[in-house]
Amino acid sequence: MKNLCLAMLLSVSVSAQTKLFLIEEDGKYGFIDVHGAIIIKPTLENSDFFFEGYAKQVKQNWFDKDVSFINSSGVPVMQTTYEEAGRFSEGMARVRKIGFVVQGKWGFIDTTGKEIIPTSYSEVGDFHNGRAWVIQRPFFLPFLTPDRFGYINRRGELVVPYTYDAVGNFSEGLASVTLNGKRGYIDTTGKMVIGLQYDYVSTFSCGLARVKKDSVWGYIDTEGHTVIPRQFSDARDFHDNRALVKNEGKWKFIDLAGNGVIAVGFDDMLFFSDRVAAFKSQGQWGFIDSTGSVVIQPHFTYVESFRDGLAMAETEYERGYINSKGEFVWKRAIDGE
Repeated sequence: MKNLCLAMLLSVSVSAQTKLFLIEEDGKYGFIDVHGAIIIKPTLENSDFFFEGYAKQVKQNWFDKDVSFINSSGVPVMQTTYEEAGRFSEGMARVRKIGFVVQGKWGFIDTTGKEIIPTSYSEVGDFHNGRAWVIQRPFFLPFLTPDRFGYINRRGELVVPYTYDAVGNFSEGLASVTLNGKRGYIDTTGKMVIGLQYDYVSTFSCGLARVKKDSVWGYIDTEGHTVIPRQFSDARDFHDNRALVKNEGKWKFIDLAGNGVIAVGFDDMLFFSDRVAAFKSQGQWGFIDSTGSVVIQPHFTYVESFRDGLAMAETEYERGYINSKGEFVWKRAIDGE
């Protein structure tokens, strides 16, 4: 029997109707839709996931690599002259040419493959909320100078100077920044909205971000107001208006007001997504809904969170994608990997 395996789950909405899920078979890649129908046969040599309707392809040559992009039908639509590229985000993808002597610089292309921000940065992040973080290192002895992060806009203009020791992506209009070991948040103009005061912070999700000070976690809103006081020994981000928190050695789900809504009596849990969360009990995985009721009985040896209607799941003999009823819509046999 052929050795069949499935890559980690990630889907993308190519249009309002089409969502694609990556599959791998004998080292070849393809994609299925939410019903399990094969949209792109597993014939691709190597494929990234789809982002904004495009999936990256990388061809390894003797001395370099060629990067191209395919559309949701598997048709090559963009051949680039770059050797490295990131995913498309807000209509732009980061790209780099690798030099033999000098490390290549990063810039950005649009969905036609046109370079719209020149390759002039040492490191860059993806665009979020119209901003991307950038680093510019000196040409000579760059390791002697600590990295300083700033942000550019979609025109490549530096809108936040090279100031910070570390930064995060923008989410809900704010990005985390770190300076001298303390963290806070700035807005897209670079204005400090929430001062540098925390030991750790997360990106905003569902209007809240988790923050840590003196080893204790809580949640704040986008104005810096404490919504859920710091009281937890551990905490997770909000997904589907639910977050996992730990106090006195016990985990539970809370809502946006900090109320405990589900006491977790399971061996392990994943975050809520598509209004359900995976749980592990006696070595098997199943799913609960937002009230804590079991909606898919635990009989899987491995699962990932639902996204766009499907979740990756595995039994002792099969692996594939399941729907909200726990039924496989696409599966392959496990052949003693």
